[in-house]
Amino acid sequence: MTTTAVQALAKWFPEITAFRDRQESVVARLLGDQSALLLMPTGAGKTLTYQLPVLEKSGISLVISPLIALMREQAEKLTNRGIAAIALGGLEPAEAQAVLARFPWESDAGFLFTSPERLETDGFLEYMLSVRRQRIVQVTIDEVHCISQWGHDFRPAYKALPRFLDRVFGPSGWPPRLCLTATLDPPSEEEVRTDFRLQPSDVVRSDHMLRANLDLSYETYDHTDTKLAALDDLLEEHRGEKIIVYAHLKQNKRGGTRTIAERLRAKGHKAEAFDADLPLSERDRVAGSFKCGESLIVCATGAFGMGIDIPDIRGVVHLIPPESFEQYYQEVGRAGRDGKPAFAKFLYFSKNGEVRREMIEASLTTSEAVMQSWSELMDSCGRNDLKLIDPQMAFDGKDYNYALFHAFQRLGAIDVVARGPMRLDVYEPKGPDGLQLINRLRANTKTGNFLAAFRKLSLDPADGYRQVFELQLSGQLKLVRSPGNCLIFRTKDLTNVQADQIATDINRKIENRLKEFDSFRAVMETGKDIEEVLARKFASLS
Repeated sequence: MTTTAVQALAKWFPEITAFRDRQESVVARLLGDQSALLLMPTGAGKTLTYQLPVLEKSGISLVISPLIALMREQAEKLTNRGIAAIALGGLEPAEAQAVLARFPWESDAGFLFTSPERLETDGFLEYMLSVRRQRIVQVTIDEVHCISQWGHDFRPAYKALPRFLDRVFGPSGWPPRLCLTATLDPPSEEEVRTDFRLQPSDVVRSDHMLRANLDLSYETYDHTDTKLAALDDLLEEHRGEKIIVYAHLKQNKRGGTRTIAERLRAKGHKAEAFDADLPLSERDRVAGSFKCGESLIVCATGAFGMGIDIPDIRGVVHLIPPESFEQYYQEVGRAGRDGKPAFAKFLYFSKNGEVRREMIEASLTTSEAVMQSWSELMDSCGRNDLKLIDPQMAFDGKDYNYALFHAFQRLGAIDVVARGPMRLDVYEPKGPDGLQLINRLRANTKTGNFLAAFRKLSLDPADGYRQVFELQLSGQLKLVRSPGNCLIFRTKDLTNVQADQIATDINRKIENRLKEFDSFRAVMETGKDIEEVLARKFASLS
């Protein structure tokens, strides 16, 4: 007898008396081995939709998330319920591989949380998932809007996920996919559907995209001084409440995250700054302090807030214009998740809008610039047939080049053939078979690198790493330090036609971003009601 979504809810979450919004329809789809793209407001219950089908199927779910803190939090909640769950995010590679080897793959339901960046480079993780692929009943991709190339939250490694799914499950063997986000514009929705092989009928959109408890408004100003004075008045009015203030990058002398935080602390507010340049430990500390109420105001870039589980945020203030209605909606939706009254206030200065537009416009490119990036990549990786690269190191802070790296792959100019550790000395033999393989590899390299040994032995890198991972899993080899994972790849010449194709694709998406930004900015410039505009926009998408 087939279990219904309602029966599964009563079985696994008896404390929840009924489904909310579109939860039931999504759970029913997944129980029937169908995929879904769920568009639902922050705090509306997307977590239940990915957990319940997996629990009922007693299988394993791979949960892909860009957020370390959220991975840890959700894994901890599942573990507290007695459900197997591990979060690889934030772990050192050696520690992550040890945790992965201990995961109870053959038990009942289990959840494995990881980031797209780790999936791109961690060959042992991919090997483990390939070996256990029959146990994986669902792949959940959280914050899927991050795959939208050249968008405000773009994470280049998301573009590698379709190729990862092909390698692990085979092109025709993908398990059901659940893609989650609060909202997508039509071009981004099409991109997600294309990359994850979803049909228009797989899209499930919330019936309540605008929450009734959230008061949205804006005010326009003709000078930074008057805008900052208005910020002071607003925060004084809401003193003692949890508020996110979205500000400029830290480098901005008057409106940067750190300058604004200092200004507010001088006025007696418990304010902290948050931006992507802070060390991970400091970002974790700020988020934790805000959650428990030690600090009440976070002055942040867009790097803060995605996926956070802090229901009692009472307000969101924008000092800079978001790029689109979708980004605005994502960010204001972080207030009032507990259902109590909350506000979102946008303090708009037209000069900020002009600067923001110029920043987007600066992303426009040419085929010559694409070809130059290709030449620089080839120079940095050498001219050998087989090349290697660590994307996280090579492209740190260079999302444009990282995105091009994936564009080169999609067009066939780059063919990644293997992923694994760079150096032999990360392993220590623990058995005769492990000793034999390591000695054989060491005898064929002067540099101690796997790639050099593979070249000398004419050994296919994918086969070579597979032997290493098999011996690691069986205990014949022990990982004793961080593996320094890399990608091994071959290249073909990038043609002028391909470079022009890449530039055209980039510019088409940048032009769309400019169009979306102009539409959003026009609301403030013409004095329209932001709530009415959003209501009409979401009504047209449903």
